[in-house]
Amino acid sequence: MLSLESSRWGTLQQAYGSAEDVPRLIAALGDVPEPEARAQVWFALWRMLWRPDAVFDAAYAAVPHLLAIAEALTFEERIQAIHLALRVELLRRGPTAPPMPAGLVGPYGAAIDGLAGAVFRCSGEPWPAEVAQIFAAALLVGKRQAALAAEVLALGEE
Repeated sequence: MLSLESSRWGTLQQAYGSAEDVPRLIAALGDVPEPEARAQVWFALWRMLWRPDAVFDAAYAAVPHLLAIAEALTFEERIQAIHLALRVELLRRGPTAPPMPAGLVGPYGAAIDGLAGAVFRCSGEPWPAEVAQIFAAALLVGKRQAALAAEVLALGEE
């Protein structure tokens, strides 16, 4: 996993340019005690790392951190991390996605492979329909069934 202290973040891209500030936001998820304040951090991370038509190479470095940190956070934040990882992985497979930078393949792949376990660890909570849809798609993408995961995620969209 790319260290949050690595200068390499500055060579990665997010939606607004260099990803040098992404590690600070990731660290804030573990440092900020109030869930309401962390909600603003999640909002910022979503806007920086993913768009409906674009994903950025900083997301490949961020996903393993987000999934790991979310394990100690609220159920809603675990949903956020799983959902963001799912969305990143689905766009990563598209024609406009940036290539995976060297050294990120292993940690990113392990994080995606771990989605099924992340969903399983949420099994003690009730799942409203929209959460069940996200989790079902995450299980599929974690098992390398991206096309089917995309279809599940699209259910109910107009």
